[in-house]
Amino acid sequence: MRFIGLLIIFFLGYSCDLDDTTGPELIRAGLTEITSVRIDVPEPSGLSLNAAGNRLWVVSDRTAKVYQITLDGRLLQTLSYVGEDLEGVSQSRTDLTLWVAEERKRQLVQLDTSGRELNRFKINVENSDTNDNSGLEGVALHPLTNRPFVLNEKNPALFVTLHSNGTIEQTRVVTEVKDCSGLAIERGGRFFWLISDESRSVVKYDSLGSVAAVYPTGVDKGEGIAVSTADSLIYVVSDSEQKLYIFKMP
Repeated sequence: MRFIGLLIIFFLGYSCDLDDTTGPELIRAGLTEITSVRIDVPEPSGLSLNAAGNRLWVVSDRTAKVYQITLDGRLLQTLSYVGEDLEGVSQSRTDLTLWVAEERKRQLVQLDTSGRELNRFKINVENSDTNDNSGLEGVALHPLTNRPFVLNEKNPALFVTLHSNGTIEQTRVVTEVKDCSGLAIERGGRFFWLISDESRSVVKYDSLGSVAAVYPTGVDKGEGIAVSTADSLIYVVSDSEQKLYIFKMP
């Protein structure tokens, strides 16, 4: 109950400007890159560890398909599902279903592991972009509660908590970075990681909603992030470079 209470505090409106966050505990150093590899997924725009933590799920903005790759970037599987403007992916540890975000439609789609569509939810986030190109980006399922969280890219940049039926519970305006591109939640549920394409940075939030750290990545069009606390690694995909970057977790 205490953890859920902290999450409510987080999404009820904690906000700080990155330039104004000057506490000595804030880490601003860049991440240490271990390696980067080109992957056989065109314009990768969303990334997530699988439920077992030994594979990665990736979605392609160009093909609108869902792929599974190894932790070192080798292609293993392409699902049958073909969506529209895919921008995020996450796998449930509870029932192993996959959740993907369709940006322009502003819809969250639940799939089985073969790619068969199970459910579809309209996420009613208001947005000032008339071209519908600044909509849903990242999606992450909480590893302990299975609660879904999504990001709205910008205009405004939002961190959104959802009920299991896709209705909005809470929204939080994100001011720490220029846009929201991808989301990951640590396996224990303690920290949330948000990657920004335009700011070329990763922001780590604790369960109170405080900024625990800001890490410049230097990655061009970094649009997906996955975090493995077991291996102390951070995975990032670059849309423009078609690469998987692997960083050492600070």
